[in-house]
Amino acid sequence: MRIIIDLQACQSTGSRHRGIGRYSLALAKAMVRNAGEHDIWLLLSSLFPDTIQPLRDAFAGMVPQERIVTWGAPGPVAELVPQNYWRSRAAELLREQALAALRPDFIHVTSLFEGSGDDAVSSVAISGEHLPTAVTLYDLIPLMYDKQYLNDPAQRAWYYRKLASLKRADLLLAISDSSRQEGMDLLQLSPERVVSISSAVDEHFQVRSCSDEVMHALRARYGITRDMVMYTGGIDIRKNIDGLIQAYAGLPLAVRQQHQLAIVCSVQKADRERIAALVTQLQLAEDEIILTGFVPDEDLPLLYQDCKLFVFPSWHEGFGLPALEAMSCGAPVIAANTSSLPEVLEYPDALFDPRDITAITAKMLQVIEQPAFAARLREHGLQQCQKFSWDASAKKALHAIEVSHAHLQQVAAAKVHVCLPPVKPRLAYISPLPPVASGIANYSADLLPELADYYDITLIAEQSQLDAPWLTANFAIYDSQWFVEHAASFDRVLYHFGNSAVHAYMYPLFASYPGTVVLHDYFLSDSLANLEMSSSRPGIWAQHLYLSHGYAALLERRNAADYTTVMAKYPCSSAVLERAEGVIVHSAYARELAGTWIKGWPACQWQQVPLLRRIPAVSDKHLARSKLGLGEQDFILCSFGMLGPTKLNHVLLDAWLESALSKDAHCHLIFVGKNDPGEYGAQLQERIANANGERVRITGFTTAEEFALYMQAADAAVQLRTLSRGETSAAVLECMAYGLPVILNRNGAMAELPADAVLGMPDQFTREELLQAISTLHDESKSSQLTGQAARQFVQAHHAPALIARSYAEAIEEFALTEPAARMHRSLEAIADISPVSPQHPHLQAEVANDDLRELARHLAHCTPRPGKRMVMLDVSTWCQSQEALSAGWKAALEAVILARPDLRFEPVCYAGPDFRYARSWTFEQFSLPGPAPADDFVALRAGDLYLDLSGCKDLQIQIMQLQQLGVTCHAIATQIQANMVDLSASEALIAKFLAILPLQTD
Repeated sequence: MRIIIDLQACQSTGSRHRGIGRYSLALAKAMVRNAGEHDIWLLLSSLFPDTIQPLRDAFAGMVPQERIVTWGAPGPVAELVPQNYWRSRAAELLREQALAALRPDFIHVTSLFEGSGDDAVSSVAISGEHLPTAVTLYDLIPLMYDKQYLNDPAQRAWYYRKLASLKRADLLLAISDSSRQEGMDLLQLSPERVVSISSAVDEHFQVRSCSDEVMHALRARYGITRDMVMYTGGIDIRKNIDGLIQAYAGLPLAVRQQHQLAIVCSVQKADRERIAALVTQLQLAEDEIILTGFVPDEDLPLLYQDCKLFVFPSWHEGFGLPALEAMSCGAPVIAANTSSLPEVLEYPDALFDPRDITAITAKMLQVIEQPAFAARLREHGLQQCQKFSWDASAKKALHAIEVSHAHLQQVAAAKVHVCLPPVKPRLAYISPLPPVASGIANYSADLLPELADYYDITLIAEQSQLDAPWLTANFAIYDSQWFVEHAASFDRVLYHFGNSAVHAYMYPLFASYPGTVVLHDYFLSDSLANLEMSSSRPGIWAQHLYLSHGYAALLERRNAADYTTVMAKYPCSSAVLERAEGVIVHSAYARELAGTWIKGWPACQWQQVPLLRRIPAVSDKHLARSKLGLGEQDFILCSFGMLGPTKLNHVLLDAWLESALSKDAHCHLIFVGKNDPGEYGAQLQERIANANGERVRITGFTTAEEFALYMQAADAAVQLRTLSRGETSAAVLECMAYGLPVILNRNGAMAELPADAVLGMPDQFTREELLQAISTLHDESKSSQLTGQAARQFVQAHHAPALIARSYAEAIEEFALTEPAARMHRSLEAIADISPVSPQHPHLQAEVANDDLRELARHLAHCTPRPGKRMVMLDVSTWCQSQEALSAGWKAALEAVILARPDLRFEPVCYAGPDFRYARSWTFEQFSLPGPAPADDFVALRAGDLYLDLSGCKDLQIQIMQLQQLGVTCHAIATQIQANMVDLSASEALIAKFLAILPLQTD
């Protein structure tokens, strides 16, 4: 699973220096240590910039930097400030959008009750969009003591909003059995939704050796001059500090003269004044009560170790971590007999009634006056603390998340189908249509009548003729210009992309109106290259080559003697896929290609829908052979589809000519399809002629009717493939639908067909294996018929039009519900609906500031992580802004480095406040790359990227610090290597310096 831990508890001003912050940090580290096969990601808020780098450092070597993600929002957002109302609500939606974009399997919110007085932002499904979420449950004390904690109406409203989020969580991770019971009782939650994971203390809370000098200095620093009775844990009414002081005052004077009560924590001015008044009232000496103020973690263990007694008199605790810390450091500990504290101490003799002052006094005196009792408390505490460990808590948390995730999956699986809308959504269906010479056009003609059961469909096609009576009779059909004018009226948009020029009109439409993509071929490079070279779409291949694969691919194209090698190497589909609101493919192999070409791209989120095939009516083999001039007793072996090198037609031809069947007057090999127009096709024809292959022929282009006749007439088919580019063979499925036994090699998607429905050979088969398969088909007619029957049944069960249309509708609606791009539209609508004024303060006059809207746009742009390779930002601001040309040395150095590290994406950038922009137009010109260049957009950053200052800018310190907070590593090229260098040796020196800075390929 991908588990996202929201670590704002370690950032917020209210928690990061207190127990919640320490707990969250320690538990997160333990979850990382014990994650196993789970991927742990951390989410940080840019609203606390000073905390980001320390947290990145805290997880260095534990979590890859690219998995520590920073999100942001316009600030300030503290909810109890009425003027922050719009920003605080927008921030909640922004945070949930950022989380959705990370595609989590589960989210862990380390502290939900944050943000009343600072810029922390927390919520669960505030947008109505479900993301599986676990929340750490510390306690529900304000709910139990609402008169003390929730008197202020605004505070009460804030708290109850958080309670609503808490109830929406899928799982609560309670820090104690007591807190778990609170969650079940007060929120009416089922037991399986609330799991106790307990707590622990950090490793540095342990008995340690310490010199007298160090201890003396420590005591002097905090004003400790006698034996110490210690308390730590904050000042709060439920902490019962006043009761502790009163109980201490009840000790005999002689005892008090030998001791001091140290209250070790931050104390606000009002609390100091109140405590001072109480001390005076109780007639205690001024030095009997010590208020240390904030004590750093490095001093706490020694203070615990030094105290003669640690007292924890709280009325109510979620866990009572200070008591466990004190026990771990060897202090004798006594505590209240309420809430979670009995389960922490597990020693009844150490407990007292916190509301009985005399009971507290008596228990304190018992420890002070009975050294044996104090010793037993010390010994028990050291043994008891061994029962608690962060690793144990982390394992419990991870197990609970695993169980909850499995349950959610079971619930989802129980829903046989995605719930489709009761009213048909309006769908723009963008695809070539018959009579366009494209398999996708015919495919669409078969799919649309069935898909119309689920959508109100309008066809968008750019063709002068439409030859499909069903479509013209039942659907409105418009061109792309009409769609541009009416795009906003559609609920869904569906694009069918393939690797041919007939899709040309779809690229500009998709750039402005992205939707769900049906990817029929993973490679789109042939289509794009042909569109550019035919001048119908100037520069389109160059742009997609750059957007999908970066400058390395463009440099290869510029330097290549033959463009076809570049076309064959680079798919050029990433630029489309990354903008898609959902992707439908026909095979698992297409997903594998995505994982190969787009690092970090979650192809598992794509929907796999089998290629649709109609089951033909019972065919008349006798009539078909009669029409084609084939004998009734002949053995007809066919290969269907356009011929070409990747179809291995020459391999089949050579095997046939070697076989005994080629000598048999009743045996025929027929290639049904258009021959390759180039040298490959000519060589096939020549080979047939030279071999006197009278019964071998290539039909050339066939109409649909002729194609069907050959399907009916054939005894068997051979469909070979190499270098699959992600397509699914319609010809293979067509053969299977006709009940033909098919010989194929398991290349690409053909490897996914069942063994009993095809005659499969290894991907890299031998000629002998092919000959044997052909002979088997010829000689074992009954076995071949059974294979053909199984093939027809398989297609009918898995590829039937009605089934496929339902799968399309479910996939499209699933995308609309869950995909980040679709969520983004709903997030924008929700933000647009936020009132600038809080309903609790309608008298305020306010409107959304333009600066807030600009900040909102910036943060929304960063909500979707950039997939693909790690980026190296090459800052060329000085040259770009002055339009200065690069020297020959710099050009040679940069080109060499870009080509030497194809695992990285190099991007020259220019600073244009408040962000960096891509320097595309400048770079295309400097390196003489085919254009036009794409727009110089703002740079899309992600953690793990690198920034290299090439031009010596000295005024970007703040911007560089912001880059570092986002997880971008920053370097500067040494100033002794000047920008005007031209000699080759200097270039070689610069190349070496570059390569030394860049991360290892194994990073």
